[in-house]
Amino acid sequence: MSSFALSNVTLIDGRGGSPAERMTVVVENGSITRIVPTSQYDAATGPKVTDAAGKWLLPGYINGNIHLLDGIMIIGAGGVEYLARYEGSFSRVIEEGAQLTLKNGVTTVFDTWDARDPVLEARDRINAGTVIGSRIFAAGNIVGMGGPFSPDFNFTARQSISQSFANRMDLLFAAGVGAELTLLQEREFRARFRDYVQSGVDMVKIAISDHLISQLNPAAVRTYHTFPEKWVRMMAEDVHSAGLPLLSHTMAVPALELAADVDVDVMIHPTLTFNQVIPEELVNRIAERRIGVGIQPIADDYADRLLLHGHPFGTLNSPEHQKNERNFIEAGANVMVSTDAGCTSHDVMQDLGPDLQEGRPWSLGSDHFTWVKALRTRGLTAMGAIQALTHNVAEAYNKLDTIGTVEVGKLADLVLLNSDPLVDSENLSDIAAIYKEGVLVNRSALPNPQIVTAPRGTPVPN
Repeated sequence: MSSFALSNVTLIDGRGGSPAERMTVVVENGSITRIVPTSQYDAATGPKVTDAAGKWLLPGYINGNIHLLDGIMIIGAGGVEYLARYEGSFSRVIEEGAQLTLKNGVTTVFDTWDARDPVLEARDRINAGTVIGSRIFAAGNIVGMGGPFSPDFNFTARQSISQSFANRMDLLFAAGVGAELTLLQEREFRARFRDYVQSGVDMVKIAISDHLISQLNPAAVRTYHTFPEKWVRMMAEDVHSAGLPLLSHTMAVPALELAADVDVDVMIHPTLTFNQVIPEELVNRIAERRIGVGIQPIADDYADRLLLHGHPFGTLNSPEHQKNERNFIEAGANVMVSTDAGCTSHDVMQDLGPDLQEGRPWSLGSDHFTWVKALRTRGLTAMGAIQALTHNVAEAYNKLDTIGTVEVGKLADLVLLNSDPLVDSENLSDIAAIYKEGVLVNRSALPNPQIVTAPRGTPVPN
């Protein structure tokens, strides 16, 4: 790990205060050791100085909800071929996704649904320094949901693929805590769940209500709770006792109320409620408790394009869902970047065509910038966008002691910008340099190797 000092920066430290001009930030052995006005820094006795005059320094970006194996695609077109093509290479695809995020300033990601064993393998390789990439915190499966070819995701694909392959994928992703949990006796259910909590995951995400697919069906007018309320409370107790962050997957207001009642740390897409406006009292309660609110907005112009092409995701940008987004922002909730993005197949991207490729909110690498652009239209301020991309995610996941702000004692995860992000949030993508734990990222070399992002027809590496 290198030691250096970035001098003459305008520091936006992520805590929400005014920027500090002409500052020097000293990094030693991967951590921030001093922050002083440049006029007070003695270059003769400290680490070598890099003059960053005219630049803005921010904490490394953090994404609170992604799927490094592309969860969005797995539930729709291209999912079968994606899993078949890269079976045996899942951990490397996950590493490729972590390199795409790091290349674009995201030094930490929270992968909230993925094949557990491959994502933990990739996490450990990155942590060990064997592979470069964004730092990964992983949940593995969403407790109570089946695998890719279960009714929770793409069950209809089973009509045209081998059952052996479908079963193998479902077992891999479910990791012992799939939909079969709902059929168990209480004692066996809790034992199975406790085993999962202790299986090496960094957080636990519970399916309090069912999945997105039903909401995209025009004939669907109902949702359901996955588990009895008593079981949800038991799971919350076990996760809290283990000291892990507790996440909720909800699709309706009653499920959101239960998630708040059991004190989840993070709510994934809480604004998606079958077009029901969340009551003001519940919004305020969530805001007051500083629960991480993982809003997943779709920009109006992109939603219009989705609808024009007959894509059902366009319906998620309803007036009611937009109102939920605005209400959380106005209530001062702990709004955090939560994109649901993944490392999408080139075939799927080609099928989308240029009109739906541009501004796509689920394309890993550009997703967090698209998220900010959409939420700014809902009332999020420029400083609020910076905090949603840094401080707020770390706070929600209880990682604020090490990441999320530029402060002495924290890891030197830093993004250096060429332009002022408070003047224009688009400048968050005008990156001059990225440091992860004090190491300068060679952006031009990422991702390496290319697997999903390789040109069409490239063989999958062994």
